[in-house]
Amino acid sequence: MKKLAVLLAGVLLAGCGGDDKDLPTGSAQADIAVVSRVMVGAMREALVAALLSDTASVPGTRGSVEIQGSNWNFEGYSADGQLTIDGPLVVEESKYPEIPIKGTLELTGSQVGTLVVDIVVKVQGLEISSTGTFVLNGETHDVAQLIAQAAASG
Repeated sequence: MKKLAVLLAGVLLAGCGGDDKDLPTGSAQADIAVVSRVMVGAMREALVAALLSDTASVPGTRGSVEIQGSNWNFEGYSADGQLTIDGPLVVEESKYPEIPIKGTLELTGSQVGTLVVDIVVKVQGLEISSTGTFVLNGETHDVAQLIAQAAASG
């Protein structure tokens, strides 16, 4: 399972994090771009911590992500000091090679609202892909499209 976390961290690192500065401020595209970038960073750090132990605490600029097995709880977590995330995610590593990640997170700060995470990370040999959705404030966004857009924008 530790090898799985490394692969998953690789997917998340490669998946999102593109440049969202050219998008109109306050647009749904800009909002999901910012949220995706911060979520990817948070999940990357949590996955690295999960490599070391089934129980871990990942500090942010503020707050933390508390990991207990497949249960991850964002407790006032902020990686950038602007967007704060609260709530649980369930990361079902035991279902490898298709790992569901689900939960509902509350966002405050630079983005306000609810983010529903419902994704599956698929590992097929050295190929890793993600499918599913992020629903931000009632608007559904395809994770595969977000990853492709982030990769295209560098």
